[in-house]
Amino acid sequence: MFPPHESSPPDPPTTERSPLSRSLDIRLTHLVPPLDGTCDESVQQALGHPDLFEEHWWRQVRLPLALHTVGSDHLAAGLAHLTLEHWEDLAPGEVMPALYLTDEHPDVLGTPPREWSDAEGSHKYLHDLYLTVLKRLPRQAPPTGPGTGPLFTEIERWFATADPRRRAVAGRRVLTLHLETLDSLGSRFGVTRERIRQIHKQVGQEVRARLDGAQGARVAAHLLDLSRDLGAATPLDAFWDLSPEYPDTLPSLDLRVGDVLLALLPDHRVVDGWVTSEASTTLVERLTEELAHRIVIPLEEAELVPLDGGVPAAHVRAWLSALPHARVMDDHLLRWGRNLPDKAFAVLTAVGRPLHFNELVERVGPGFNESGFRERIHGDARIMRRDRRLFGLRAWGGREYVGLEETMRRQLAEAGGEMPVGTLVERITDWFDITESSIRAMAAGSEFTRPRPGRVALPGTVSAQTDYRPRRTAERTRRCFRDPDGLWWLRVELNNEHLRGSGFPIPSGFAVKLGMSPGCRLPVYIGDRASIAAWKNQPLMNSIRPLLLVEDAQVGDHAFITLTKGRVLCRFHKANAVPDDPLAGALYLAGRSDSDGRAALVHAVGLPEDTGPARLMAHLTDRGDQDLLTLLSPHL
Repeated sequence: MFPPHESSPPDPPTTERSPLSRSLDIRLTHLVPPLDGTCDESVQQALGHPDLFEEHWWRQVRLPLALHTVGSDHLAAGLAHLTLEHWEDLAPGEVMPALYLTDEHPDVLGTPPREWSDAEGSHKYLHDLYLTVLKRLPRQAPPTGPGTGPLFTEIERWFATADPRRRAVAGRRVLTLHLETLDSLGSRFGVTRERIRQIHKQVGQEVRARLDGAQGARVAAHLLDLSRDLGAATPLDAFWDLSPEYPDTLPSLDLRVGDVLLALLPDHRVVDGWVTSEASTTLVERLTEELAHRIVIPLEEAELVPLDGGVPAAHVRAWLSALPHARVMDDHLLRWGRNLPDKAFAVLTAVGRPLHFNELVERVGPGFNESGFRERIHGDARIMRRDRRLFGLRAWGGREYVGLEETMRRQLAEAGGEMPVGTLVERITDWFDITESSIRAMAAGSEFTRPRPGRVALPGTVSAQTDYRPRRTAERTRRCFRDPDGLWWLRVELNNEHLRGSGFPIPSGFAVKLGMSPGCRLPVYIGDRASIAAWKNQPLMNSIRPLLLVEDAQVGDHAFITLTKGRVLCRFHKANAVPDDPLAGALYLAGRSDSDGRAALVHAVGLPEDTGPARLMAHLTDRGDQDLLTLLSPHL
């Protein structure tokens, strides 16, 4: 039914079979030796039968098949006639030696009929005698249903008398869906593949001639009826149920009757578990094109296509279910795309309502990573998240769930950056399946700030910044210095962690000067890379490695960093370049020029211009700038 590849027919259901497990290759001449020396015309007159039309059938047709066709009584009567008319000098035991193997051994077995005194009862006596042996022989074919036996017999006759090569070619190349190679058959019989090809051609022509003639009339008529019954497409399992004769094995071909019929059907082929025709392919193309435009078709409407196109009514639903890239679901036929978002979109379209994620996974089917599936449908513009685990179509409208943190941020932004926690909880729990405890826990985390009791705010809002007071301001923070323009810088002594790209904490007083506050997440640029300056339990600076690479910084060098206008800036002083002059060295460590003088140092640590040496030294002691104190103590 569905291209591109054909499949082999499965075994039909097991049926009760005759005791004969394989064909007995014996002829009547084997059982009755005098037949070989008797005139064929005389034998034909005695043993002839309209269903055994093969010439010299007693030498050619297997005896079990003959017994099945004409019966033991007919053969026993014919043999009795031949014995009395042509073999009167032969004893019954010489006519049929197998008589000696029967249970009874009358003396008459060794006496010729011409010596018998009772001539009138001789025919009946011989008939019954021969019948004792013939009745013990098995029949070729298993029992079949009414009206189907002739079909079995007709096909079996085609090759019952053929030589082994022709039978093999017929069974392995012409009348089967399981083709054996020419080379394999040639090797089996010791001939070339070209000879097998010639026999194949001859056997094929012979089969076609039989179907067109009297010898294949029953099979040809059956094929016409079968084609009508199959319609445009029928499941292969249903084909085997059409006749109890189909599973029966033909001894001459070692094939089932159904296998032969499938090979002979002129307009059908077996594909993907279906016996299908070209009409079915056209129907598939029609529905596939329709689904490409509509995605989902009501099942009642879709069923009309195969029903009107010749698929039997009993198989229409199965035919639709077998369509490539399609699926039947909730009384709809869905286009079943190759990627997961397409399948989810089709499912939602068919169902017509939002689905819980677990239900969506169940309907789309197994065999994929659920986390990856969730991410892919999150990113599909056609699908909208309606709740924490609920998905619908964006075309349906409704409120979109964008995650708890983002939902809280949007509500706070609409409220000017700050609102009561209780109000935020009430809004979100009314809209989505989110617990109050989850919202309050998120509000208390580092993603948001708490400007006043009972309120929550976006990081960086005015109320959040102005209420926070660091324990030590930037003026009282070690290694924190002000430049001539008033911008504060932090001196960082570089180590291996900095060079490897690790982030690092910065002093709270310095962070406040940069515009940070507890809970904030400031988007910044470090070089050309977007980053975040965050304050969770303490303020943190993200990796400054891109800036260090530009300057070829080494362990021990001094990096002065600051944040202004959303960008992290960095200046470098080499550790081995500190001037020998004490004041110049202190200015170097403070990020100033050695020509600026003591006033510049006073300004750099946040003191007034008129600050004297004693106060400067006390201030440096309070800050903890021990390196500057060591340089200046002997000279101030």
